Amino acid sequence: MAELSFTRVTIGELENDVGEGAMNTLFTVGDVNGDGWPDIVACGRNGLMAWFENRGGTSWERRIVAEVRNQECGGVVHPLTGDGFGHIINGGDWKSDELCWWENPGAQGGRWRRHVITKTGYTQFHDVAVGDVTGDGRQSLVFWNEGSGTLYWCPLPEDPRSSPWPGISPIATGMRECGQPEEGIALGDIDGDGVNEVVAGVHWYKHVRGRWEAHRFASGYITTVLAIGDINGDGRNEIVLSEGDPCIYGRPEGGRLSWFGPADDVREMWEEHVLADHLLDAHSLQLGDVSGAGHLDILVGEIGLKDAYAERPPRLMVFQNDGAAGFSCHVIDEGTGSHHARLADFRRIGVLDIASRPLHGPDKWKLFVWYSNRQPRLSTVSTGSRAR
Repeated sequence: MAELSFTRVTIGELENDVGEGAMNTLFTVGDVNGDGWPDIVACGRNGLMAWFENRGGTSWERRIVAEVRNQECGGVVHPLTGDGFGHIINGGDWKSDELCWWENPGAQGGRWRRHVITKTGYTQFHDVAVGDVTGDGRQSLVFWNEGSGTLYWCPLPEDPRSSPWPGISPIATGMRECGQPEEGIALGDIDGDGVNEVVAGVHWYKHVRGRWEAHRFASGYITTVLAIGDINGDGRNEIVLSEGDPCIYGRPEGGRLSWFGPADDVREMWEEHVLADHLLDAHSLQLGDVSGAGHLDILVGEIGLKDAYAERPPRLMVFQNDGAAGFSCHVIDEGTGSHHARLADFRRIGVLDIASRPLHGPDKWKLFVWYSNRQPRLSTVSTGSRAR
């Protein structure tokens, strides 16, 4: 397999040095201003939320959204109001019981308004996702509330400015694995019926006649980060999983990166294939055709150990796919650390680049893009199985 080559560029900074344990938490990619170019959104646990406007692929401009408090990671950009602009959905951390969205003021500019989606009475919302998970063409919001170990969903309301959103109900409650609350969400067609299911933690959930069926596909994985796609070319979707925070939660040896293939009966436990072990909190996981060979490669990145960067430098890696789930590992960057890295065609040339930023270390306020040095192809680049 050919060597992959990238050039790292610092595209901006967001310094949020507020209080003990200060860090930037939210990091995601989406079209904020509706111009067709993928932008970057970031915010501190406490401090500022901002979006970085993509001005043609290689030029970026920081724009402040709001001052924020007690923000977690795992949010998304989504056009909630039908005005063509991307709005920001994100949840509170271990000190907050609120899930909120920030309303884009649009072309006229001005203040972003914060709206409360729900207050559950329990803290920490680690992941949210939006997609059609009921097969009726209506978009839904799916989110974890880790303080209660509850996975929630609700159809997007006609008026998202209403608070709280109507129809919020649990998919599953009391969900813990090896003593830790489950986390991680991916939406995609698991059973091949053309309708998206919800993969969350080590379970997947199917909406059937107004209720949710739960099925376990894996065991023993904690703090999961998830992706869905056909990685072995058999025409069926597999589940890819990394452990995002095992070192933080009592496993200093690190965690695994694995993919799981469905059994003949998808409701049974899936077949595990471990690609790597002892990863230092691999909190970045994405699927996409990074190499340009027409297969889904795996992007995975380590947060790293806060006080051991020199002894065990964290890595940003691409596991290049031969088309039949045979993978070769390419280290793209070493020593920086990454958190919620994202693949996107930032230059709109049919080539996937990588965006991320560290959670710790001397560069933790910087945002990076690793621009691929691969020459563009005319064919469309796939970024994996998406929720419809």
